[in-house]
Amino acid sequence: MGGVMYLDERIHRRIVDKKIRLDEHRPLNQAFLERIRKELMIEYTYDSNAIEGSTLSLHETRMVIEEGVTIGEKPLKDVLSAKNHPEAIDCLVELVQLGTPLTEKVVLTLHTLVMKDIKDDAGSYRDHGVRVAGATFQPAKSSEVPRLVKELVDLADRNMEELSPLELAAVFHHRFVQIHPFSEGNGRTARLIMSLMLMQRGYPFIINITNRDRGKYIRGLREADHGNRAYFVNFIARSAERVLDIYLNAIEEPDILSLKEASELTPYSQEYLSLLARRGRIGAFKEGRNWYISMRELNRYMEETGSKGTPEPQ
Repeated sequence: MGGVMYLDERIHRRIVDKKIRLDEHRPLNQAFLERIRKELMIEYTYDSNAIEGSTLSLHETRMVIEEGVTIGEKPLKDVLSAKNHPEAIDCLVELVQLGTPLTEKVVLTLHTLVMKDIKDDAGSYRDHGVRVAGATFQPAKSSEVPRLVKELVDLADRNMEELSPLELAAVFHHRFVQIHPFSEGNGRTARLIMSLMLMQRGYPFIINITNRDRGKYIRGLREADHGNRAYFVNFIARSAERVLDIYLNAIEEPDILSLKEASELTPYSQEYLSLLARRGRIGAFKEGRNWYISMRELNRYMEETGSKGTPEPQ
């Protein structure tokens, strides 16, 4: 993976280690892959749409996808968004399997699939100016959009800054949203492209940004607007790490500890471990409202710090 420019070295080392461990288990059992991909696809569909304001719950999203039902009291737009995402995600998998590179055509195809039956201009660049609520930037003029998207795709292909895959995907995502090439569906398309870029570089199926982390996600984009790419890059990296954890926990079945249990095995309090988890200093993962850590990751952190219990610099 090489060096990193914006990514925290500790997070980077953890992710490299986890990716190597996952690669050692390949080829993965096909039944296992189908099961975990189905669950991640439903979760991803719910989260990506919820970030954009969809009113469907995770359970309702599952019903739309698995049973094809229409939730009567919910906006049709929200139901269609849930129906559209699985087809777009299937497209990602096919693109990766075929070795298809990221191109402008791929960008437009993904937008078409996401916004099918929702927007008449699905798969077409906007032909008018837009303002983004709460944004600190002005999106590109509509006349400049085709050129800017082509340049962005080309820059991603050439990677002139020689960024690591996670850094490149995050920087692409931010710049894509700044250009704001479509009248609607920019965030959903950007997140799909980001996952595609990482899957093309050997990361597992699909990198999800959870709705509960929406505030951090928006903050990261705004920080990047002001030139601080590190916050957003590290946020995206931890989202990718969470997916690696899901795969590895299912395959390796490690000993999983709550942070309370972990605190009883370390010189650290539960509160301090929670702080480290929120800041990405330890390889913990969140399920619902609670943080957990594997014994392996706890031992890694203890080895890195010498297990002396001395608080890290804040």
